[in-house]
Amino acid sequence: MDEQEKIDTDFVCGKKLFEELDRDKDGQITLEDLEIAMKKRRLPQNYARDFLQRTRNHWFKKSVGWSEFLSLMEQKEPMMLRAFNSLSVSKSGTLQKGQVLTLLQNAGLPATEGNAAAMMRFLDADTEGIITYGQFRNFLLLLPSERLGDDPRMVWFEAATVVPMAPPVEIPAGNVLKSALAGGLACALSTTLMYPLDTVKTRVQASTISFSGVLSKLPEVGVRGLYRGSIPAILGQFSSHGLRTGIFEASKLLLINMVPTVSELQVQSIASFCSTVLGTAIRIPCEVLKQRLQAGLYQNVGEACIGTFQQDGLKGFFRGTGVTLCREVPFYVAGMGIYEEAKKVVQKLVDRELAPWETIAIGGISGGLAAVCTTPFDVLKTRTMTAGPGMPLTMSAIAIHIMQEEGVLALFKGALPRFFWIAPLGAMNFAGYELAKRAMAKED
Repeated sequence: MDEQEKIDTDFVCGKKLFEELDRDKDGQITLEDLEIAMKKRRLPQNYARDFLQRTRNHWFKKSVGWSEFLSLMEQKEPMMLRAFNSLSVSKSGTLQKGQVLTLLQNAGLPATEGNAAAMMRFLDADTEGIITYGQFRNFLLLLPSERLGDDPRMVWFEAATVVPMAPPVEIPAGNVLKSALAGGLACALSTTLMYPLDTVKTRVQASTISFSGVLSKLPEVGVRGLYRGSIPAILGQFSSHGLRTGIFEASKLLLINMVPTVSELQVQSIASFCSTVLGTAIRIPCEVLKQRLQAGLYQNVGEACIGTFQQDGLKGFFRGTGVTLCREVPFYVAGMGIYEEAKKVVQKLVDRELAPWETIAIGGISGGLAAVCTTPFDVLKTRTMTAGPGMPLTMSAIAIHIMQEEGVLALFKGALPRFFWIAPLGAMNFAGYELAKRAMAKED
């Protein structure tokens, strides 16, 4: 069979799957069609909604046609072909029962005749007991994108035998520590480079002066003033983001092993929530010192430490913890949501997998937009941490005071410098993990 005949055969196999899913033969696949197909194949029902969301042209459409189905098939072709070729197929590009038994044995799975036969039946092996690429691709096409990165032997075995199997992933402490160190160093570097913008944002938020007024005073502040408070800020970002990255990776691996049926997005959300809460809590004392130095309340770190302790005691170093968490958690939730949806839209427009620079750009823009959305919490955090004696300290009291004295728009003070301050961090946080995963996949 030459290359063109193989392409034609695969196309026909894909068309056959579309016609099978289209139960009423109207040229459209609905959510109900997909749910029935998933049930027939003993796949989770939430895969049906995920498939519809990935394939349809816009959010309001409730079905997909052949052109959209074909577009998804072509978009995922390289990844699905890599998965099939990793199964040590024969020279003819097919799989037989004996090869399936070998795959099971190499993967450390029960290599029995019954399991091999079940896997062959699951993909509708032909009368000669042969599995082609087209049959295997039709199975992979129904899976969520995040599952395509898993071991195809494990995914196939799990679906065919209805025995959820977590990949035999170890949790090496060395890798977690390396991730923590890399995350801490990257965030510390970004903080150092972008720190002047954060100083401008803090001065705008901590006072009643306008953005242009703060800019006009920058010559008086000077470079040294723009970097005032940078030492506790850099140390705080290094320790908190390093801890956050380490906890994120460890939590993610733990969840994948303990709850293998949970989707990757859910795993990332839970791991991100846990790591954000713990990482942020560690950073609060450094954040308090940094913002008081940036606002000009103290001249150096030693003076800030003594002044904060004399004013409020030890609890003064944790002032604003609640409002900081109210800023951080929504920021990562909103940022991840914007990032995922923007990535889907761009992928549909370009009709291919995104290049690394495109992923980084989307991550940066997503982080910047999430930063603008959570600016009111950032303003409240700044006012809480820099409030003097006799000033309101609770989140609600500060919010009411700002709106009464300065208007509602004052809650968005510093939104512009915050956008340009957070965008590079967003590129690192939202796009870095995915690019690292792609790089590891290529090495494998």
